[in-house]
Amino acid sequence: MIELLNEAHSTPLVSSILIDGFGTLGVAIVTALALRHRARQLRDAAAADASTHVNRDLTPGSCVLRGQVEYAQDANWAVRVDVDQDGEEQETSGVWTYKWTEKNRRVHIAPFYVRLESGRRIRIEPSDDVLLVDEMNGLVRIDLKKRTRYAELVPGETIYASGLLVRASDPENSALTSGYRNSPESLVLRPPASGSMLLSTEPLGARFRARAVFYAGAAKWIVVSAIFLHALFFGFHARRYLGQTENASIERLEHYTTSDEGNEVFHYRVDVQTNDGLQIVGHVPYSVYERLTPGMQIPIRRIRGALAHSSTIGPGVSVHSRAWVFPVFLLIAWVAYRHLENTSRPWYERKVNDSGSGRLEESLAKEQGSSARS
Repeated sequence: MIELLNEAHSTPLVSSILIDGFGTLGVAIVTALALRHRARQLRDAAAADASTHVNRDLTPGSCVLRGQVEYAQDANWAVRVDVDQDGEEQETSGVWTYKWTEKNRRVHIAPFYVRLESGRRIRIEPSDDVLLVDEMNGLVRIDLKKRTRYAELVPGETIYASGLLVRASDPENSALTSGYRNSPESLVLRPPASGSMLLSTEPLGARFRARAVFYAGAAKWIVVSAIFLHALFFGFHARRYLGQTENASIERLEHYTTSDEGNEVFHYRVDVQTNDGLQIVGHVPYSVYERLTPGMQIPIRRIRGALAHSSTIGPGVSVHSRAWVFPVFLLIAWVAYRHLENTSRPWYERKVNDSGSGRLEESLAKEQGSSARS
């Protein structure tokens, strides 16, 4: 029995693996993973929003405070995170690019205060593992290949401070409150018993919602891209769901050659025609071609109506070998997804590495000038 298959097509089994395995199941798994992460981020956002019972009773225990930052007496900062970076540059075909790589991270902390909307002043005592959610918009250029980026809380900045509210000594407020129930103690916010203190310049749920937007966007673009690729192989889906297997007569057999980079390439063409006049052209290997004769009845996968041009020789549902683009697409989509998942994270959740076009010395004077003014 002749195993008939268009030479440009993969076998029905391989076709199903390419289209269904990589193009559908693989895409569905990556999409589901992105949507799962999105759902988790939205749950975390809802939990963070629910925990924000700001400035109400001010009773000891876990709480969130919202107010404006004030430095403690004789302090030069409240919380500051410095990220030291080393720079390097390289030339490719006359084009210069640079890269700044994080080498060290330092956290500077000092007790500070938040001024609540009520006017009350609460002391904040962070620890070294404090999580600062703020824009990293500070920059100190040290020399050509060294610089420091930083984020810091500054006076007047409104923040959310999440931690454990306790009664403790406050060196700046104790004298003023010594008459309160005959106790020199004041309310002080400290790190919780487990976990880190959180200081955020944005609502606590905002960072989770921002990540949820990323995961939703990733899922959308993966699905849209996969649908586009499936549309390119519409003929396969048409043959699967609309086609039927029947016999047609070989009208002509033709052997011809072409040249590919100086090498001779042999082609074996088979023209078939159905009883109602539909003509289908295919190519087969020589081992099949030599066993065919004009007038022979061979199986075809036929589609009637406007999609008749998608009919092909052979009884099985096969796809053009270009469908190997699906595993390539899935690999690229997965690598891009994981790369963007990491690089799109805020600075406090990843290494701070920057890159761009140009040379390091082009920005040296400008960045050093900005450092001096700040």
